[in-house]
Amino acid sequence: MRDVLADYQNGSDDILPKLKQNSDLPIARIFMEALEMDYAPPQAFHNFLEGAIQAELPLLRRFSTIFDTIVAAAPLLGLLGTVTGLIQSFANIDLGGVGQEGTAQVTGGISEALISTATGLIVALVVLMFSNVFRGFYRRQLTLIQEYTNQLEALHFCRYQERRTDNSAELLKLRD
Repeated sequence: MRDVLADYQNGSDDILPKLKQNSDLPIARIFMEALEMDYAPPQAFHNFLEGAIQAELPLLRRFSTIFDTIVAAAPLLGLLGTVTGLIQSFANIDLGGVGQEGTAQVTGGISEALISTATGLIVALVVLMFSNVFRGFYRRQLTLIQEYTNQLEALHFCRYQERRTDNSAELLKLRD
């Protein structure tokens, strides 16, 4: 993106091919949309750039809802397994009888309860780690998008002012 910004500043025509090569990147798509409005006044350019950014944000956040759902649901499913395992254990308790068979069924239900709880917590922790990695990726991308679009906006403002100055100078020459 630094090369694209430098080319834009120098007035090069090589910008769009470079952006199209990297059209899989959100910042490249934002720049391509913004450069369609290259001759717009600075405020219109700013608004168009903000709109392009807002259009890309859902693509960057697309997995966060899934991660949040899994992180919330996994412990609850583990708890559900715990409850069903304990219900099974209590159902197998034979208060009047003595023997190994009843004890094995009770401990099997408790074992099932503990395994489901542990599994739910492990799934939630693993997905939470991935969620945090993707959240960090999102924040870094958002920071880079803001940085580069601010630079593009500043360069556009300078270019716009130069064009206005050049047009004013040409009008003065035509009057004379």
